[in-house]
Amino acid sequence: RMATATFMRRMSSMLRGMLTKQMRKRKDPPLYVWSLLMASTASASTCSRAGGDSSKGTCKTDGGWRAAQDVFHEWSLDGRDERMASGHARAVQEILGQALPLVSESPSSPDGFTAIDAGCGNGWVARILKKAPGFIGAMGVDGAPGMIERAREIDPEGLYEVVDLTTWDPQQKVDLVHSMEVLYYLGDDLEPTLERIHSRWLKPGGVLAAGVDFYADNKESLDWPDKYHMRMRALGEEEWKAVLEASGFQDVRIWRAARSSSNEAGTLAIVAVKARE
Repeated sequence: RMATATFMRRMSSMLRGMLTKQMRKRKDPPLYVWSLLMASTASASTCSRAGGDSSKGTCKTDGGWRAAQDVFHEWSLDGRDERMASGHARAVQEILGQALPLVSESPSSPDGFTAIDAGCGNGWVARILKKAPGFIGAMGVDGAPGMIERAREIDPEGLYEVVDLTTWDPQQKVDLVHSMEVLYYLGDDLEPTLERIHSRWLKPGGVLAAGVDFYADNKESLDWPDKYHMRMRALGEEEWKAVLEASGFQDVRIWRAARSSSNEAGTLAIVAVKARE
């Protein structure tokens, strides 16, 4: 059964990739292409929607919650990856504006900095980082295959990989880890993932720069789990600070970024530093 499940996942992923490319080449793809694509996507994500782990060949019903990577894979097919990038651009610029000076001060990166964008989507932040002074290299990682395919199409020379953020570790530590609109999807895996980012991803003096729009103090966001049928974990500002400090981070800075009349709560911006050795 395990071998069969693996084969079906690979075939489904291959079919989605082929059909996606055909849709993007044509403004009005034939109806049969849409039908095949939706059938393929539904087949690949049925287990995740039920709360199961398709990567292990198992499927356990758990209230109909959808896996975030399935939802974001679908969003990569209809152009919402670009809308996500434009919608979060202001907050990311503000967060990086606080994080990059701290990176440049680190003794671990005297000649420049390296970075990981965790939950990179179509790679838009990795491409921003390429233009930053002192940039050496960046890697984008995401759990949604469609997002990584989009990143590779836009930036064929970039480094992008499909990974499970709750278990993956880089081969080499980096100076900066960025993550936008990802951490609250980790649920109970948040703390161990932050601990691994601190101990296994970042160099001494490295910086975590993150943003979340779903948090306890943003009351308008609290219906998102029911709206999108995805599990999300809402922490308040003080809770975020406590979790980060418990994971080993120092100099934790939390503030509201990109606030406006249409977005009074703003993005909860996070910059935290790993101690220098």
